[in-house]
Amino acid sequence: MITLEASKLILAKALEIARSQESVTVLAYYSDVESFIGDQELFKNNGVKKIIVMKENEYEENSDVIDELKKIGEIVRVPNVKYDRINKVKIALMICTSSGILSKEDDVLALSGSGNQVDTLIFLDISKEKELLSFKGDIDLEKSVKPEVFEKVLRIALELANQGREGKSVGTIFILGDKEHVMENIKQMIFNPFKGYDPDERNILKANLDDTLKEYSLLDGAIVIDCNGVIETAGAYISVSTNIEDLPKGLGARHIAAASITAVTKAIAIVVSESTGDVTIFKNGSIVTRIEKVG
Repeated sequence: MITLEASKLILAKALEIARSQESVTVLAYYSDVESFIGDQELFKNNGVKKIIVMKENEYEENSDVIDELKKIGEIVRVPNVKYDRINKVKIALMICTSSGILSKEDDVLALSGSGNQVDTLIFLDISKEKELLSFKGDIDLEKSVKPEVFEKVLRIALELANQGREGKSVGTIFILGDKEHVMENIKQMIFNPFKGYDPDERNILKANLDDTLKEYSLLDGAIVIDCNGVIETAGAYISVSTNIEDLPKGLGARHIAAASITAVTKAIAIVVSESTGDVTIFKNGSIVTRIEKVG
């Protein structure tokens, strides 16, 4: 097991590297570096851009230290889901790039670990990264959908992937943004359950619709949400037929449909796999990242 001293050495080395490089951001989870937050020598204002990642429950339970953490770096909140080392980095990078906190010009020193210790350091050039993230074309996800909409739907997708619904595994597609072109490329499999409701009543940012989205995820077809968070429809069949060449073999119909709709529109698609519990994000017809379910 890694010692506290070894963990501190890894953190110190990351900060040292960041000080010596331009446009480098240090990204770390609060739970992994909590033991060192009070170390003024380590965390003092040294010109290094830092991002502190907190799970939603950690943010709520540690309200007394939030102001101090904001002096250290920017706070990013992620869903209360279990992650392994690599998925911790993936989910943090997705939230940061979707909100514009990180851009394709940034290099990132991502720290990760288990057991609330730092044991892993990954140096990433976002624009060239292929293993954890892979952006084909425009990296600016916030141009397609509001960051808070993307983050909320991603959280719901991750919760569905990890918890299922009513004791059963769930597979579904969320399509976000570019409503006009998306609606031109879908067919209703059922009557639209959201038709006739006021936009505010079906806006996931203004109304508590988490359970509603989870319930309709049990239906076949996709759930379509516009860039501002208004649910347009559920139970939608994606009727796009396009040849996607760079997808991994063995993907199911949901993933092919998600890739296809994002290839012909500016939408983002988030797919929950019923068989594996993985969550896959698509843009521009290709996989941006896959967040694997941790058993």
